[in-house]
Amino acid sequence: MSVEREVVVPKRADRRIGKTKRALKEALTSLILEKGYEAVTVQDVIDRADVGRSTFYAHFVDKDELMMAIFSDLEIPSPDASTWQPGDPPFVWTLQLFRHFGTGKRVFRVVAGSHSGALARRETERWLDGLARAELRRLGVHKRHDPKQVDVVARFLVGTFIGFMNWWMEEESADLDAEAVDAQFRALVLPGVASVLGLDLGATATPRAG
Repeated sequence: MSVEREVVVPKRADRRIGKTKRALKEALTSLILEKGYEAVTVQDVIDRADVGRSTFYAHFVDKDELMMAIFSDLEIPSPDASTWQPGDPPFVWTLQLFRHFGTGKRVFRVVAGSHSGALARRETERWLDGLARAELRRLGVHKRHDPKQVDVVARFLVGTFIGFMNWWMEEESADLDAEAVDAQFRALVLPGVASVLGLDLGATATPRAG
């Protein structure tokens, strides 16, 4: 009777694998910013990272999977509903997201900007759409409004948030901090949302610093 033994990967091998993956991610990131996702080939990535083709395919199935690995590295924070207070303004978590993305603007430009692949854009939009709809449910708007109207508001919020992020990524806006960008987002977007959904405008003040 044979006994199966657990295969232990040496720490040195783990470090080597991690280094290779980081090199591939950095290569794809740089190439996307230079010429756009669609124009980049696996061979381009291999050449830039200076690794072999077999090494690339040992870690990733294709360019899309590598793109999604970059997306995963963003480690986007999810709002913790247990911390919400009755007096919290609607969408209090937008500042948290602006702060988070502000620490990795280069990667965000790749994931959600116009040069990224459709796969990563869809994933970003899907995730933000989930946040927007969760907040709308928290505010109880589903009980008072037609689902189509709620859908329009959710899509508007997602599109506008991404638009603000892309604008912030531009060089001429780089000197603005997350608090300033969030304040402009809330001032321009939330009054309209509050008007359409019948929310209390007094609750749309700038969220508490945290």
